[in-house]
Amino acid sequence: MSASRTAVALVLALVSMAHVGSADTFFSGKAGPYDVRVSVRLPGVIPGRAQVTVRIVGATSAAPHRVSISAGQWNVGFKGAPPPERATSVPGDSALYAADLWFMTSSSYEMAVDVQGPAGAGRAIVPVLAIATAERTMPPWLGAVLVALGVLLTIGFLTLIGAAVRESVVPPGHAPDPIRRRRARYGIAAAFVLSGLTFWGGYAWWEVEARAYREVVRYRPFVAEATIRRTGDRDVLTLSIRDPRWTGAPAASNRFNALMPDHGKLMHLFLVRENGLDAFAHLHPVARPQALDFDATLPPLPAGRYRVYGDIVHESGYAQTLVARADVTEYRNTLTGAATSARHASTSATATPDRSVPKETQAYSASDEDDSWFAGQGAGDVATDVALPDGSRLVWERGAMPFVAGREQLLSFALRDASGAVLDVEPYLGMAAHVMVASFDHSVFAHLHPSGSISMAALQKFTATGSSLDAHASHAMAPQSSAIQIPYAFPTAGTYRVWVQLRRSGLVHTAAFDVRVQ
Repeated sequence: MSASRTAVALVLALVSMAHVGSADTFFSGKAGPYDVRVSVRLPGVIPGRAQVTVRIVGATSAAPHRVSISAGQWNVGFKGAPPPERATSVPGDSALYAADLWFMTSSSYEMAVDVQGPAGAGRAIVPVLAIATAERTMPPWLGAVLVALGVLLTIGFLTLIGAAVRESVVPPGHAPDPIRRRRARYGIAAAFVLSGLTFWGGYAWWEVEARAYREVVRYRPFVAEATIRRTGDRDVLTLSIRDPRWTGAPAASNRFNALMPDHGKLMHLFLVRENGLDAFAHLHPVARPQALDFDATLPPLPAGRYRVYGDIVHESGYAQTLVARADVTEYRNTLTGAATSARHASTSATATPDRSVPKETQAYSASDEDDSWFAGQGAGDVATDVALPDGSRLVWERGAMPFVAGREQLLSFALRDASGAVLDVEPYLGMAAHVMVASFDHSVFAHLHPSGSISMAALQKFTATGSSLDAHASHAMAPQSSAIQIPYAFPTAGTYRVWVQLRRSGLVHTAAFDVRVQ
């Protein structure tokens, strides 16, 4: 790898995490008979206290609830967890409860939200990835104060040593003789050397702890690289993990243990064109032995440089996103070998041929039946609906409240026909919809669904459904569901593109919206 590519990899590593630039957890689900929405705002450093809020949908002040929260590490569970924290009602909002929860180790946790109320008791399990994303620096004024105190204490210590050696055994009223004064100077010198060694040892210990925090505690994604090669009659994108922490033979006791499928796929791979975010693909590559390399057939995307994001989940529930870059040139037809110009990429393309896909791209043979892609601009930041190829319209019910960085809001969508009647959608990877959010400055990328930002594979593991034969057990959508509501908080101000993917009549449709966050 060249020096420039190494620098790019380091920059990408600095901004990436389980969801790139968006480490907080958002969950929507059931706690027994109660509908709850949970957000976990991480402190940035571990150990640290996270801010947890629980909204009980439909709760009123006339029917008070009792909410408690606890969390256990993936390999310990609730038997080794601290006692639950009681969440208190937020003044002015009878449906909202808040608590602070300590996370002592950078790891994967199962967090239990217990609710007791008029309808009885219920529990929701929320997978939480407690990761350290920051390293706090000491303010200069605090460093100056500590140095001054250290100098003062050292002078006091040396003064005590000198007085003890020089005068401690001298009778009252007698002056110390020259021998004792000389011994006192030797004692002060020895104490001074001892103080210097102590300061040096403390500094060395501090540096070791800081290095361990950066290398072990603070989140560092696996080093990954993306390549595109011609294999037979198709172009193949390969995302490769090249990191010493992942050798293909993971230890069961390590948080970086074996991978497990999420939504039935071992990896969800996304491509986003850097220039304008005007091309997008959602692929599901096939893993080679040892899961070091993942191959996916490249769809007919416009040429350009792309950000590559690969979502993986370990059996510990530890989820992370691999980040790389790839340069896509012209697309070559996989069946005829004819070159296909980038302008033929459809504004609403799917892995299954339909009338909206140009003839030249219908020959594309996906490596997975659920692969999908999109090329085109998003609707403007005030637009509320997008026309889909089958004549339906996807409506973003934005509401009157503006989007503000850091404030949790519902992303609400509905599929409607020309008359405005609500249409049904079919499950796509077990969910009513999949939503991808990317900022135009490339600092944020998140993969969301109606259950929030959580890893569904981790939820399956923690709710003991991971052994189910149904890859979408515990998160399958209700039959004929068309309500798409996703809790999320845009982490920073700026302009974002939001891709919404849903399935209807066997076809995956993609709509793109733009939103400006204040």
